[in-house]
Amino acid sequence: MFRIVPLFWLAIAFYVLITKGEGFKVWAPDGIGASDVLLTLLFLHGFSVTAFNSVVPGGWSIAVEMQFYLLFPFIIYLVRLHNGTAFCCFLIALSSVVGQFAAQRYLIPQMSASLPQDHAYLADGFFYCWLPRQSVCFGFGLLLYGWTEHKNVPRLGALFLVAACLSSSWGGEVIILFAISFAVLALNVTRPLLGLLGRHSYAIYLAHFAVLSAIAALFPLDLVPMFVLVIGLSLALSYYVTEPLIERPCNRLGHLLASRIGRPKTVATVA
Repeated sequence: MFRIVPLFWLAIAFYVLITKGEGFKVWAPDGIGASDVLLTLLFLHGFSVTAFNSVVPGGWSIAVEMQFYLLFPFIIYLVRLHNGTAFCCFLIALSSVVGQFAAQRYLIPQMSASLPQDHAYLADGFFYCWLPRQSVCFGFGLLLYGWTEHKNVPRLGALFLVAACLSSSWGGEVIILFAISFAVLALNVTRPLLGLLGRHSYAIYLAHFAVLSAIAALFPLDLVPMFVLVIGLSLALSYYVTEPLIERPCNRLGHLLASRIGRPKTVATVA
């Protein structure tokens, strides 16, 4: 909570300010309202077609992560069972396939019909961003954790997730990203720059939309120089501003409170 919430709330205030309270019209054609902002503040915007990505660009992924965190205690319980990781991956793959089928066959058409005709495209975006579709990413994360901690990747669990991904080109991209990540871990690749980007990745993610828009408005650039410049400026913003002023103090406070909560109680004894 102390890692994610403060910076995200700051992003809400920043993006509401620069959009003059209207939000991002591509995701909220009629503009955002107080309810959209409130849902985003509470990390419930993933359940609203007008709020899931309209207040903070890219904020839909934060909503999905929060939903996953709510399930995480149950996932830990499953993983600790015999063959638990493979079984957990099976459930994740099943939810992804069933969710995809339900969305394409029933949910997207129903939502599209309920929206104004020129807003119907929001239904596709909404169900692209919901937890059942994105859950395979977390499943592959479990496999990467298993390799990092135990040098073991359940082949059956990986097979379930790969099979769930093969139904779409998007799933193929997820498999490729998993393979690259696994290769980096398996080969024990260590690069200071990669570690630096990893530490600042959350702040870079939230800030790069604004940085990209600002640069594009000032001068046009090709893809590669734009990519390098956006990442560089977003990293500098995180390194010199958001990490020392917001993330580091909040993380310290979170660790302090967690250590006090987890500290065993002292039992008084009478001699």
